[in-house]
Formats: sequence, C-alpha cells, structure tokens
Amino acid sequence: MVALSVDHAKGQSVQTHTHERGQLMFVVSGSMRITTREGTWVTPPGRAFWIPAGIHHSVVYPQPARLHTAYIRHDLLHGLPARCRVLKLSPLLRELVIRAAASGWEYTDDSPQARLMQVLIDQIAEEKEAPLFLPEARDHRVRRVTQALQENPGDTRPLEQWCHLAGASSRTLSRLFMQDTGMTFTAWRQQLCLISAVELLLEGQSVTQIALRLGYASTGSFTSMFSRVMGAPPTAYLNRWEQA
Repeated sequence: MVALSVDHAKGQSVQTHTHERGQLMFVVSGSMRITTREGTWVTPPGRAFWIPAGIHHSVVYPQPARLHTAYIRHDLLHGLPARCRVLKLSPLLRELVIRAAASGWEYTDDSPQARLMQVLIDQIAEEKEAPLFLPEARDHRVRRVTQALQENPGDTRPLEQWCHLAGASSRTLSRLFMQDTGMTFTAWRQQLCLISAVELLLEGQSVTQIALRLGYASTGSFTSMFSRVMGAPPTAYLNRWEQA
C-alpha cells in the first residue's frame, strides 16, 4: 500500500477513470463530489471516501481541497467494502491515514511502516458508513425528474405533478423510482436535500438560508430532518467537521 497528500483547486474536476488498486481518500479540508454509474457521493472534511478497485468514477472539488490518499494493492482488498461509500472516519483511522501519507512509498514488508499499513487496512473494514449517497436512476423517465430536481432541489412539487415531464403515470413513476433507486420519490428528494445542505453549509450559508433554498417551510423543519438523519443539527455537524 502507498499513500500521499495532494491539493486540489476550487472547481477542479477529474474525468471518469479507474484504478487497479482500492483507494481511500481522506478529506482534510474542502470537499469533493464523486460520481459513478450508481449515483453521487458528497464527502465533507473529516470524512473519507472508499473506492474499490476497477470502479469508473469522476470527481469534482467544489472548494479548494486537501486530501490524504491511500492506494491498496488488489491482493490486499479481501474483506474491504465491495461498493463505494463515504466513511465516518474514526480518530484512529484518521491518524493512520495521516501517518501513512507521511511514511513515503519505500518500505520493506517487515518494517514498522508495513505493519501500520496493515492496521490501516483492517480499520477500513471496520469503519461505519455516512449517509451521504444519492442514487441515480437509469430509466430515462425517472432521470428527467431527478435531473430537474438536482438543478433545483427546492422544488417541492409532489410526484403527481412530475408525470407530464416524465411521460409516465404517477403509479408507473412511483414504481420506477423504487426499482431504479431503491427509494421512494419522497425519500430520494429528502436525500437530495441532505447532500445539498452539506455542500451549502461548506459554502458558508446559514441554516435559515439553506432551509429556504431547499423548499422547507421553516428552519425548524429542515433542522429536524437533518438532525434525524445525520445524528446532529446542522451547526453542530459542521463543528464536528472542523474538529476532525
């Protein structure tokens, strides 16, 4: 396994590519948005993103970002997640990634660095997933709706009012949402609001501004949704990132 530190400029993007190794990207500052055929993940500071080997993905950096990245050889991937995910990143794993990035690429199999890398791999397998994934549909009728909502997450129209755009009945559209995304329309839209809120918080917008922009009737209703899913209100969650 090898690890390194890298900086990315605001707005920088990396076109679709893949790696022969598994990759762990710890976001020290800034954030990143990763997209695959399955959907999109947002990774804020203090969290990490795991990409199994062979997954085609693209990356966008909405803010200037600093990352510690570890690449894990294919024969060491047994027991690690088989799908992409944002990891909550325990203090132990965070420190292991930082130390690995400082260790360089040249070390022997019986060295302290090699043992540190093995512990790091073991900890990835134990890490909990953060709910920062938005699945994408493949059916063109559903995608018309999801793309419109991603352009305007504050659009609160119910499913029935999207039927004309989709070219499908509400019953068909409801079935296709569940079939393609694994979520109901309402749950998918809430998840869109959640990851949009994360990015808006990182841009420095206030909780009130975000709630209004995402179509919530009040700051309280937005805060309640965010707290229920993320385990902390928006302002406290932001403080956790800053302390990570």
